[in-house]
Amino acid sequence: MIPEIEKIKSYITNVIQMDDNTFNIAVDYFTIKHLKKGEYLLREGQVCDSITYINTGLFRTFHIKNGNEINTCFCMENSITSSQESFVKQIVSKEYIQAIEDATVVSLSYKDLMKLYQFSQKWESLSRLLTEKECARLSERVDTLSFETAKEKYLYLLKNQPKIIQRVSIQHIASYIGVSRETLSRIRSKIT
Repeated sequence: MIPEIEKIKSYITNVIQMDDNTFNIAVDYFTIKHLKKGEYLLREGQVCDSITYINTGLFRTFHIKNGNEINTCFCMENSITSSQESFVKQIVSKEYIQAIEDATVVSLSYKDLMKLYQFSQKWESLSRLLTEKECARLSERVDTLSFETAKEKYLYLLKNQPKIIQRVSIQHIASYIGVSRETLSRIRSKIT
């Protein structure tokens, strides 16, 4: 089995116990893609027709409002990315997903996932568990945005996702926590 497929298999079997036969039925449905820094996995107005495992690289999810990019999520290797609402409802996306580093991903289309549901309940259970994980992440994000100061948001990111701080530009981090670049620079100088 090729390394990209081995990695997604490891990821899946850490989420749910799945035998080799159940996993292997999906192998022909997986699509491996290589993206360069700056390329888009998804653009606003497109339907998110696949769920994507990040083998290597880093992505950001963002919206554009009044001409400003507002980052809402950073996803790195060994995680899943998609436009959840667009994927689940098969409607046009309101967001963009862009590689901010060169990346290799493994995608599974919505259509093929529906076929896997017919094959085994394990695939439905996996989808439910991933959806629950995403709902928990979104709930935590809403709480953070609603109740924490900019400094608290930055400290939370520093503590819980230090690799993001190391790999993402200050401009993108500022947008993510909802402050200007200058404000984030002041917060960072007070912390160090």
